[in-house]
Amino acid sequence: MGGKAILPSGFHPVPHDAPQLMATPHSDRSSDAVSSSGQTLAHAPSGAHYRELPRVLRRFDAITVVIGSIIGSGIFLKPSTIADTLGAYGFGAIISVWIVVGLVTLCGSLALAELAAMLPHAGGPYVYLREAYGRMPAFLWGWTEFWVIRTGSLGALAVATVIYLNKALVLYDPERLRLSMAGQEMLAIAIVAGLSAINFVATRWGANLQNATVVVKVGFLVGVIALPFVTGGGSSENLLPLVPGSTDVSFWRAFGLAAIGVLWAYDGWINIGPVAEEIQEPQRNVPLALTAGLLTVIAVYVLANVAYHLTLSIDEVKANSEVAANVVQKLVGPAGGIIVALGVMCSTFGAVNSNMITGPRIYFAMARDGLLPKSICTVHARFQTPSNAILAQTVWTVALIVACYELGPALERFGVGAWFRARNYEMTFTTLSPDEAFDALTNFVIFGGSIFYAMAVAAVFVLRVRRPEWERPYRTWGYPFVPALYMVFFVAVMASMLIDAFETSMAGMSLIVVGVIYYLWARTRPAARGE
Repeated sequence: MGGKAILPSGFHPVPHDAPQLMATPHSDRSSDAVSSSGQTLAHAPSGAHYRELPRVLRRFDAITVVIGSIIGSGIFLKPSTIADTLGAYGFGAIISVWIVVGLVTLCGSLALAELAAMLPHAGGPYVYLREAYGRMPAFLWGWTEFWVIRTGSLGALAVATVIYLNKALVLYDPERLRLSMAGQEMLAIAIVAGLSAINFVATRWGANLQNATVVVKVGFLVGVIALPFVTGGGSSENLLPLVPGSTDVSFWRAFGLAAIGVLWAYDGWINIGPVAEEIQEPQRNVPLALTAGLLTVIAVYVLANVAYHLTLSIDEVKANSEVAANVVQKLVGPAGGIIVALGVMCSTFGAVNSNMITGPRIYFAMARDGLLPKSICTVHARFQTPSNAILAQTVWTVALIVACYELGPALERFGVGAWFRARNYEMTFTTLSPDEAFDALTNFVIFGGSIFYAMAVAAVFVLRVRRPEWERPYRTWGYPFVPALYMVFFVAVMASMLIDAFETSMAGMSLIVVGVIYYLWARTRPAARGE
């Protein structure tokens, strides 16, 4: 080795005793298969089962994946919740949580950039976890992504898209254009199915749609930000006090609870990793996309909150979740409500597409490793897309949407609610409203995702020790303090969730535990033992 960084030529074959979960064992294990990054990976697949996706995404596409994945519903739906949680401490406390969470997220992205540039393969964090910790933690990430994080996000964003389309229609003609609950459910499903079809046919089509929606949503937010300054309708008194009057234990508890809501608004920054295999010049473009994309989002989010609070008092922000609509209506009149509803609809629609692009690459990578049926890593012969992975994601996302709308009434029909009430339990299963469905899906996502985000960032430390010889085109700025700061913050957030959102946390954790049980069970099968 000498003192020179090694540029290995291929993958090691999968170990003979590695479990082939939900798949048949590989029958041909050649000693090497060429990796596009040149790294010799410890747990990667080899031979005829290795499939690479074509590099069709350019630098601008990579940047819009980051921005488009992050800016969805959070900046429109969460400010009211944050004001309700921190409003007693003034605007300074409110804006500080948006800045702090944004900067901590940037710290995580700087660490992820090193991993993504070093290992530009489909799957992103799945690959980083596999190389740092082994196959089971990587499998659990993919398991949680499929059952909770990715599909839950897709479902929540599709529901949010329909919520805001319905708001625009009702504002225009409340008598004739209001969508029924069944209509909203079917439209949410149609959005997921339609975007799946676009990305099934061509990754380039999905990327072009992504670019267009990012331009629209950022332009819309810039317009909202400019309004109070252009119209002179804001009041600087609304921004006082800038310094909280108290920073006791109750303040920090409220700050932690508010940070959970802001995390949803910033969620999606990690989505660049799964598509790194399809990005041209990933060693350069992935770090650039993460940094440029997140700095753009932080600036937009902070300025949007300034605009909201310049126009509305804290009590007005707390009173209604439709903060952006209230701002525009106050400054330009009733038509502002329709404009904002359509703007938010476009934003969440674009975020659905972002997640539709990135999610299947994780399942594709898992199947390529033998952790899912090998049919999932099929590259469509004509379209050159991970077609079966896209289909699998679509089916489960639709199931989650249906469950949010239909599970309650179904339980009542089958007498489950009556059984509980007969035993003096006050329990009635009802249809969730679209807003309740959205909250249920977003709460389902955050805790499980936080665990693996922290582990992925910690992989920077692990691989610096275990694989010092690997070439690192980009090295984390501020190492080791920057990734350490991110990890400390996420430990604090998870502790806050266990205290203040215990049921939600346990719902996310339970699915991870089921994944552990499934993984251990799968290892006992003859196919997993290679018998």
